[in-house]
Amino acid sequence: MNALGTHTLKSYDQQLTHLMDLIFAMGAHVQVLAGIAKQALHMREEALVMQAKAEDKEINRLEGLLEMAATETLALQNPLAVDLRFVTSALKISAMLERAGDLAKNVVKRSAHLGGYSSTETLAALEHMADIVTDMLNDALDAVKRRDAQKALDVWKRDDEVDDLYHAVFSAVQREMLESAANIPSCTHVVFMAKNLERMADYVTNLAKTVHYIVTGHPADKSLLKQ
Repeated sequence: MNALGTHTLKSYDQQLTHLMDLIFAMGAHVQVLAGIAKQALHMREEALVMQAKAEDKEINRLEGLLEMAATETLALQNPLAVDLRFVTSALKISAMLERAGDLAKNVVKRSAHLGGYSSTETLAALEHMADIVTDMLNDALDAVKRRDAQKALDVWKRDDEVDDLYHAVFSAVQREMLESAANIPSCTHVVFMAKNLERMADYVTNLAKTVHYIVTGHPADKSLLKQ
């Protein structure tokens, strides 16, 4: 290969690595936001809301950088096969991470309105949801790094756990609202918080499905979950 070809190949590899680095940077901030959301279930401090907003702002900034980097790679490098799937999917992944960050931020903002809400059962379920979502995100990002289709499917399989917890929270909150009308305002926030965590799991699941597509070239199908 001539010097020009070597230089071009090096530049191409650097662009792909840069895209991967931006995905991981966004993912790291979403992980931090998920942790803040869990912390806010009990602390409910304005400082946590401000911290969540700062993390979300950085996620948005990184999304913009990733969009520009992916567009440049597509325009200048003309990637093929798995590289093309990765570059085009990176745009989808960034959007999923940005939305997951928004949802985590909303959990933190709503926690500030819980007042003296202290249902041990419901708060424990919300914490468990946050833990599972964080684990799913960690594994999904690792699947991106390793281009591991099976690990991506394992993430997808955990989505049902979050759905079950959401339904448990919803049922518990319904009972609490029936017990006393005074519970309705804070319980309404709890329902939305649970829904936000459930939707976060959905976005992480979609991220995992995207990893499966990058690696295999085929859309993830539910039949794969039975394997």
